[in-house]
Amino acid sequence: MIWLILLISIIIRVWGINFAFPLRYGHIDESVVIFYTMRFFSGDFNPNPFFDYPTLYLYLLFFCYLMFFSGGFIAGSFDSIGSFIAFYNTNAIPFILIGRVLTVVFSIGTIYLTYLFAKKLFDKKTGLLSALFLSLNWQHILSSHYATTDIAATFLTLLSAFFVWDIYIKNDLKSYITAGFFCGLSIATKYYGGILFLAIIIFGWKNKKYVGFSFLAVITAFFISCPFAFIDYAGFLSRFFDRLDVIIGLGKTVPFSSILNNFDILDNLGYFFFLSSFVGFIYLILKRTKQHIFLLIITLIILLFFGTWQTLPCRYILALYPFFVIISATVISKIENKYLLSFAIALFLITTLPKIIKTDSSLSQKDTRVVAREWVIKNIPEKSKILRGPFCPEFPNDNYITTIDWHDKIKTGGFSEIQKKFDFVITSSLHSDPEIFTKNLERYGNKIYEISKESAGEFQNPTITIWKLK
Repeated sequence: MIWLILLISIIIRVWGINFAFPLRYGHIDESVVIFYTMRFFSGDFNPNPFFDYPTLYLYLLFFCYLMFFSGGFIAGSFDSIGSFIAFYNTNAIPFILIGRVLTVVFSIGTIYLTYLFAKKLFDKKTGLLSALFLSLNWQHILSSHYATTDIAATFLTLLSAFFVWDIYIKNDLKSYITAGFFCGLSIATKYYGGILFLAIIIFGWKNKKYVGFSFLAVITAFFISCPFAFIDYAGFLSRFFDRLDVIIGLGKTVPFSSILNNFDILDNLGYFFFLSSFVGFIYLILKRTKQHIFLLIITLIILLFFGTWQTLPCRYILALYPFFVIISATVISKIENKYLLSFAIALFLITTLPKIIKTDSSLSQKDTRVVAREWVIKNIPEKSKILRGPFCPEFPNDNYITTIDWHDKIKTGGFSEIQKKFDFVITSSLHSDPEIFTKNLERYGNKIYEISKESAGEFQNPTITIWKLK
């Protein structure tokens, strides 16, 4: 049964994996990850200044690219690293696809690990239900389509928790070291994984010596996976604390209303998970076996940690989802009547599948930026001078004179100069243009084309508007 669940999981995660092709910057986060990964081919493995993410995922992706290069070198497609980089500069699609496939591998690994973890804590039935619930969670499916660190971090965070349970039960040195090592790997994928060390302390505090060994394992794993955090500690700390302040808000009081807004659980989990998780939390509190106490505490640690952040996109809390589905499964698995159990699963599918189908269908269709580019090629003369910002149609090999205003330096200048230098302006709803520029554009430009579609994710199907300057 688990293999059928995994097969279905693969299908719905590969469906739409061509999202936004042939855009190089279809998902800005993955384009940045891939850019810095490709920079490693220069021989410098220091990501500075890009310490926004630690480097484990980037190094794994680099290894995949190295295999791609080796295969191409043997086949005669590349004769050097230089030709390989030149190929990337002209065609990023294979590199994006490799990154997305790597994410799918971690996604399937997370589902299987969720099955093993729930089975270890409770029984096979709970394991299968947990795997099924996670495999059909739309937010997990959506994030599994991107070459970003989120799904890999979810896998390693769960893997660390998997061995924290052994600390609670066995209290042997091997469990402390293993849990600490995978906690370190989790931190080296996305920094929030460090919160799992609090779980190690809580469940292993009676053996302080072993906790010390576990901490050494954390540091060792993090050093192996993100060595330049130590070697270039000044660059690392500068960027790390800057990101920490932006995302978490160091020293800032987060209102309780903001904490509630951080967790739009109903939207992210859906009605079924919202209700079953709520009932599940009550069940854990009432039951109070070792398994239930463990699951409750480790979920609350992560939940409360994320809840106090001032900036919390949905993808940041993916690490919570395996625990939510296990909590839900502990309740649903207690239904002994096969008809009631079938009804519960049918209810889950009825409330979940439409959104999954809608999401994957949307991802597999042409993005608005691609459609807008096709319109430009058909309707705007070659050699036209186009000003565009981020998240807009791309014209890498088309016969247009395109200027990309990444940081609004041109748009904050005089609009008369813009009128002299450009024939057309393209804007995107994913980027907030300066207010004065927008007003002048509406005053001195004619809107000649606009396209919008419903979006399944934050970087998908922006509203694209094309203006002809007067």
